[in-house]
Order: sequence, then C-alpha cells, then structure tokens
Amino acid sequence: MILTASLLVVGCHHHPTMREMGIVLDTLRVTHQAPIVDTTAIANDSLKLSFFNAETDSMAIPSSLQLPSCRINIELITLGNKEYSDINDSLMRSGILAPEYLSLTNLSLSPKEAVDSFIKRYETDYQTFYAGIYSLKEDTADFSIGFTLRTEIHEGMDSVLCYTASITNQQGAVVTQYSVCRNIDLHHGKILHFDDIFVHGATEGLSEAIASQLMKQSGNKTLTALRQAGFFINTDIYPTHNFLLEEDAIIFVYVPGEICDRDKGEIKVEIPYSQLKRLMKR
Repeated sequence: MILTASLLVVGCHHHPTMREMGIVLDTLRVTHQAPIVDTTAIANDSLKLSFFNAETDSMAIPSSLQLPSCRINIELITLGNKEYSDINDSLMRSGILAPEYLSLTNLSLSPKEAVDSFIKRYETDYQTFYAGIYSLKEDTADFSIGFTLRTEIHEGMDSVLCYTASITNQQGAVVTQYSVCRNIDLHHGKILHFDDIFVHGATEGLSEAIASQLMKQSGNKTLTALRQAGFFINTDIYPTHNFLLEEDAIIFVYVPGEICDRDKGEIKVEIPYSQLKRLMKR
C-alpha cells in the first residue's frame, strides 16, 4: 500500500483562486489480491470446503493449483487539506466504493481507513460466498472477481472541482464498467447534489434540453427517430443525477445500459449553461 506525496494544484488557468486556496491532492494507490480460501488459516469450517480431507484431517489442495481470487486495484484521489476531511468522508460514501460498506458506520474515516475497511469487507464477503459453492472440479475463472477504481479530478465551474470515478467490476467472465460523477463545492465545503444546482420543477426543462442535444449528437432529427435508434425506449427522458459541472457546460453521464443498449457504452450529453439559465440556481 503506497501513499504518494501530496501535490499542489498548479496551472489553474480558469480559476486561479484554486491555486490561491492552496488545494492539495493526495493519491492513495492500493493493489490487493485474496484467494477464494485461506490455505494458511483453516480453522474456519466455512472455508474448508471440498478441500478438507476428513480422513487425514488436512487440506487436499494440489500444490500446483491456481485458486481463483478477488483482485482489488484502487487509485483514489482525495483532498489533502485537513479542512476538507468531511468532503473526503462524504465522497467515499457517495458510491465510488461499491458495495457501500461504509454506510454501516457513521464514524468519520480517513481515506486510508476507509479503503482498508472496504477491502477487508470485500475480501470477507467474497470468501464467505464463493468458497461455499466452489469445487476443485469446476472452472476456476468463474469464481474470480475483481474491483478496479480509477479517479480523476479537474476544475469545473467557479469554485467547483469535477470528480470522476471510473469503476470496473468483474464477476467471473462478466465485466461491468461505469462512471460515478461528483462535484465538490470548495466554498461551501460539500458535494453538490441535483437540488443544490437546479430550481424546483427543472426536470421537465432539463429533459427537453437533453432530448434536443441527444438528437443532435446521434443524428436523429425527431424524438420518434431517437427512440427508434434505441434511446429511452421503455422510459421517459430524464436528467440523470450523475453529472459534471464543467466550466461552460454541464455533462450528464448515463452509465452503459441505462438509457440505451449496453453495447453503445457510456452516453454523455453536454449542454451549455447558456441554455439552462432559467433552470439553475447558480
């Protein structure tokens, strides 16, 4: 587990106040791998499985066997300034570490404590569930899982940092990738939510703007054509709460399979603030 040195944010061309505020970023990098069964600690009956030989009272695991495992790779960027510790805590509880094990406690955790806690619970759940159904005779690939987190942060609209967590979940041969987008308000020391940005009743206007922009992006001239192309087939058009408040526009980010066929991947709809003035509080 390696904690990189803090880096001062420099080169902020659009909002020099970020540099003037002395914003510091820390990056926590962790790589962890846990086997499906702990071969060095077999006291737990739930982990003995078919490997346990009742006659010899020993583990019957061939020395050459490569056991399936869970692999965790995390690169987590957080704010290094002590005054923003509450933001870090909220950020880590906002869906970037999934499953959301941190919701089980109200204690404020440092990034390292939160990641360590997440890994421990993730590993324990993996071994408890998969070890109970695994057999030496089965394809080990089906019982390997993985969680990868990569984060990125950059300046957005005035005093807002745009935070993107790119997440990859592996369950055997099935791999799911998606992004979680968050917006950090440095002035108010919090993560901004949908209702912090948009006026009451803005959903209809946002939906119209999203439909219009999506038609332009996809080359469909009508709403009917857009639906025929596979967008919003079984649901009304809506503004996702997964968005980034960029400098000049808001980007709504729909995860794969959310509003169209999963094969189309992640869908981003960018709308200039100039088109949304009447719908925004700020």
